[in-house]
Amino acid sequence: MVNLEHNLTVDDLIVEYMMYKVNNGFEPQFLTSEFINFLYFFNSKMPVQDSLYANEKLFRRFFERKAESDWSRTINWSTNEKQATPHMDMIYSEEYDDFIIKANYRLSDYDRSVINTYFMPGGQWGEGKVAEIRNLIGEYLSDQPKRKIDENIEIDDAALMIGKYLTAEIVKNIWSSHISQQIEYHKWPKQCKDIDKYLFEMDLAEIIGLKSMKKELLDFYEVISRRLAILYQQDKNLKISNCSGGYLARANYELLVSGYQEIFGIAFDRYKSSLNIDLVSPTFKESHEIGGWDEDPNVKTTTTKIGNDNVKKLVRTLDKNIQNNLIS
Repeated sequence: MVNLEHNLTVDDLIVEYMMYKVNNGFEPQFLTSEFINFLYFFNSKMPVQDSLYANEKLFRRFFERKAESDWSRTINWSTNEKQATPHMDMIYSEEYDDFIIKANYRLSDYDRSVINTYFMPGGQWGEGKVAEIRNLIGEYLSDQPKRKIDENIEIDDAALMIGKYLTAEIVKNIWSSHISQQIEYHKWPKQCKDIDKYLFEMDLAEIIGLKSMKKELLDFYEVISRRLAILYQQDKNLKISNCSGGYLARANYELLVSGYQEIFGIAFDRYKSSLNIDLVSPTFKESHEIGGWDEDPNVKTTTTKIGNDNVKKLVRTLDKNIQNNLIS
């Protein structure tokens, strides 16, 4: 039974504040002045140990403590020194004359391990106290706007092409999942899986009396490719995942699919397959379980290099069909 002595510290609160913003659709960052204002609010409701109201000093101390205790460290072989790999970044902004604290892709459940420890039954705070902490954060943020993608901004050609390549991969997976289900229901001939031939050269669904996906997929391709391009243009290290492990990658996924959850769900959900996009690599990774009911399922993972020849061909087909629709 966990019952160790622990008081809520300002370091705990910084982590919880960032986690709340990321997990609830707010911008995954904040100015140090924003947090200081929040800290005044929070301390008026619940005491926080070791509070400090000097913006830069508070966060430099936070990063130093985390580097020494919580964040993993790697060895710089040129100097033989250990260097911490932070889970947040601290960047000075001339525009705001303030430091911005940003979540990065290392942010995970590990960061809130202290809070989760005392959340457990038998912990010092118990479930009610932790819920109270998070409710207070939610109360403070209740009038802040949620994160959005400005779909009207200018996109450079290179970013748009990346967006198209990625969306073509997603379209291919959605089509494949949809057709596999139709085959399973004995509504679709099992030899007719090719998207180029049986959706774009001829729309087989219309011929055999089923609902066509053509317009829906073309509209989807237009919107999602632009969204991905914008996200990539803003973050060249972009990662997107529908898995819960990586907080920022999951938040990017929720932002991307807004309004299109149903069509994404044809191929990607917790019961079907996972989607992982990594533009550092750059790769597109899809994983799903295989195996019968009487055995432990294995996971099959397909990793695709972004912009391969098959995807480029599909992008050309999608673009051509969109252009033809505009002309007609």
